[in-house]
Amino acid sequence: MKKGKINISGVESDLVEKTNENLKTNGVLNGKKIAISVSLNEDLERLGFSEQHLNDISIEIARYVISNEGTAMYGGDLRHGGFTYFFSELSNQYKKINDKIFRFINYFVFPNTKKLNRDVRIDFYSKQIEIKEVVLSSRIVIDETKEYMPFENFEDRFIICECFKEMRIQMAKDCDARILVGGKVMNYMGYIPGVIEEALYTLIENKPLYLIGGFGGASEKLIKLIKGETVIELSNSFQYNSDFLLKYKDFVHDKYNFSDYVTLNNEFLKFDLEKLSKLNKLSIEENMILFSSKNIHEILFLIMKGLKSL
Repeated sequence: MKKGKINISGVESDLVEKTNENLKTNGVLNGKKIAISVSLNEDLERLGFSEQHLNDISIEIARYVISNEGTAMYGGDLRHGGFTYFFSELSNQYKKINDKIFRFINYFVFPNTKKLNRDVRIDFYSKQIEIKEVVLSSRIVIDETKEYMPFENFEDRFIICECFKEMRIQMAKDCDARILVGGKVMNYMGYIPGVIEEALYTLIENKPLYLIGGFGGASEKLIKLIKGETVIELSNSFQYNSDFLLKYKDFVHDKYNFSDYVTLNNEFLKFDLEKLSKLNKLSIEENMILFSSKNIHEILFLIMKGLKSL
C-alpha cells in the first residue's frame, strides 16, 4: 500500500488525515470516562522538551476526548498554570450551549480540597466542570486546622499518602480507560510516584491503559518495567535514599501493600505486553509505537483507535 508523504512534523500525511477524521467524528466515545495522568518530570530537558511540550500533548489528548463526547478525568491541585487550570480552560472552550453534560471531572482530596472555596466552585460550574471530592475512609482522621509536614513527620506523610491513594483508587474504579504521560519519579507526594500508582490501580481494575513514553518520566520507566527491563528508578535503593525515607518505609511496610518495590514490580509484571494490548485494544506493535513516539499526530491516532474499540 502506498504511503502518504512525510510532512514537516515527520508524520505521514495519511496518518494526519486519519487523526483529523477522528476529531471530526462526533460521539465516538459516547460518554466514556478517560482519566489523564500527567505531571512534569525530570527527563524533559534531557529529551529536548520543556514544560510547554508536555502541556501541548496533554491538552491535545483532553481536547480529543472532549470533542468526541467523552469525559476527561484528572486528579490535581489548583495551581495557576497547572494542568487543572489548562484542562478547565479547555472545558470552557468546548462546552456547548444548552448542553448540561459536564465533559470534565476534576477529583480533589485533602489537602487540595482546602482550596475549594466558593469562588472556585462557581468558576468550575460556569465552565461545566464537575468537582468530585473523594470521600475518605473513616480510619483516615483529618485535622483541618493542622499544618501537615509530610517531608518531616511520618504520621503526617502517612495521612497525605493515604488521601492520594484513596483518590487514585476511586478514579481507577470510575474511569473507562487511563492515559499516562510523563510523571515524576522523585520528590513526589504519595507512597510511590503518582503516575505509577494511578497506573497500578487502573490495571488492578483491569481497565485499559495507554502508555506514552516519549516524554520520559515515570511513564517511560513503567514501559521499561512492563517490557521486562530492570528499572533502577523503581527500586528500593533509588526511592528510599535518605534516613527519613528509609525509616518511613519501615513505618508503612505493614500499612501499604506496595511500599516495597520488589512487590510493586512483581505486580506490574502480571501485565505484560500481551495483557496490556488485550486491555487497550491496540496490537503489540501499535503499543510499541505509542511507547516511543514523540509525535502528537501519531500518539493521538493510536489512542483514539484504541478508545473507539472499547
